[in-house]
Parts: sequence; C-alpha cells; structure tokens
Amino acid sequence: MTGKPLLAAIETGGTKCIVSVGRDPTAATRHRIETVSASETVASIERILRKEIGHSSLDAIGIASFGPLDVDHESADYGQIGRTPKPHWEGFNLRSHLQEVFDCPVISESDVNGAALAEAHWQLDRPIQHLAYVTVGTGIGAGVIQNGSIANGRSHPEIGHIRVQRHPSDRTFSGTCPFHGDCLEGLASGPAIAARWGATLTELSQDHRGLVLEGFYLGQLAMNLVLHHRPEVIIFGGGVSQTPRLLERIRHECLLLLGDYLPELASADAMDTLIASPRLENDSGILGAFMMAQRAFSRTNNS
Repeated sequence: MTGKPLLAAIETGGTKCIVSVGRDPTAATRHRIETVSASETVASIERILRKEIGHSSLDAIGIASFGPLDVDHESADYGQIGRTPKPHWEGFNLRSHLQEVFDCPVISESDVNGAALAEAHWQLDRPIQHLAYVTVGTGIGAGVIQNGSIANGRSHPEIGHIRVQRHPSDRTFSGTCPFHGDCLEGLASGPAIAARWGATLTELSQDHRGLVLEGFYLGQLAMNLVLHHRPEVIIFGGGVSQTPRLLERIRHECLLLLGDYLPELASADAMDTLIASPRLENDSGILGAFMMAQRAFSRTNNS
C-alpha cells in the first residue's frame, strides 16, 4: 500500500453519533446523526460510510461508544453493548457488525476512553503519559491513561457509580440512578440536576446552591482519581462540565479533601494545572476513535 490508510472513526453517544472518514484526522469529513434504535442508527452509519468511500475500501475502523461495553479483545462478545437504558441497544455489537460489512479490522472502546486517549496525545507541549478524562452529562464516566495506554480491567471503569459522601444540606434527595439511587451519577449527572432543580446547571444562577453541590460531589471524584491513579491531568468534559465556575468549585473541593497529604498538589496553582477543561473541546471522542482506527490498521499490518 502507498500513502496513508483510509480510516473511519465513529463516536456513538446517548443522543448523537459522529461519523468521520479520511486519511488524516484533522482533514477527515464529519457527519452528525441522531442516536435512535441500534438498527436505524447503524443503517445511517453504513449509508454515510458507503457514500464516503465510493469504490474504495476502508482499511480500519475505530469506535468510541457509550457503554457499558465489552472491551476485552479476546472475548467472544468484544464490542457488545451491555445492560443499558437506551432502547434496543442492549446486546448489540456494532464492532462485529461493521467488521463483517466492511471486511476490515475494527477496534471498539468506551467513549470516555477514546476521549482520554486523544486528550493525552494532543496536549500543549507533549503527550501526557498519565491522564484521566471525566465526562459529566447524561451519565458520569471516566477513562484513564496510564503509561500512555488505556487502563482497563475486565472492562472499562464504571466510576460514575461510586458512593460519595452526602453534602450536609443534601440529605433528602433520593438520586436518579436506576441501579444505585444516590451514587455519584445519581447525585451529580445531568438528569440528577434536572430532577433537583428543573433546569440545567448552566441555567441556574452562579450563586445557586446547585453549583456548590456539583462541585462537592465532583471534587470527591477528582480526589479519588488522584489517589487511585496519580494522573498528571484530570480533564472534565461533557455538557455539565462546561458550566461557568464549576471547575473552580471542583478544584476547591479537591484541594480541601487532599489537604497537605500530597505536597505537590497542596496549592491552588497546582489544582489549576491538575484539573482542566478539554483541550480538544468537543472533538476528543471522535479524534480518539480515529486514533483507534490507526492502531487497528497498524496492528493488522505489523503482525
């Protein structure tokens, strides 16, 4: 083969999907479609891919998908969606379907892992070897990069469902998680905010107690990520994280919780460096999927 491979990247989210095709991630085409049922969404993805490649063939595909997702490359169900509230998606395997249809290698990862991969690669001055990417929106998830690689166990992390200490003024709200009630996601996700206040966090005034609660709970998440993984950077992405002053509240709470235990993080300046917004803004997930496609192609052609 001469020249760069022709790759497809797909980011599937709870409400939208992005499909990108090209030989270079910064110059690839992009299409946005609504996430509906699996069959309808996949039909739209296939139409876009066929139109984009014409008479050519795809060399590899990368997928950054909502979860829960089987990410074990050795599993018979690799790429399959697990138990999800999204109608008609549970048990569906986009990875194996596209691999069969387009006859090329396909890598599938969680959407937050894909975003973490891209953010770690495209930092300001150098790739980051140890990074955590948190998304706060319909749910709460985190992807972790350790030593430059995605850190999965049997599956991707489900840190949105950890238990957190309740704020002293927040004792009666039962939470919105259908599985755990008042886990982190049940207390601090977009649906939890809407259930509490009937509005999004950005629609509330900046002195509303909702911002205090959100910072309190996400600050605990940041502290746990520091203690568990010792990342160089924690990126907070997703719709909720774009709320003005929220990162300031998260940094404040994380600093209080850590105290002086880690001297290198015991200052406001250190928190400003540690906890940041996505450098790639809304492109993290799709660029991560493109990186996965590049890796799928490299593995196949170097094996």
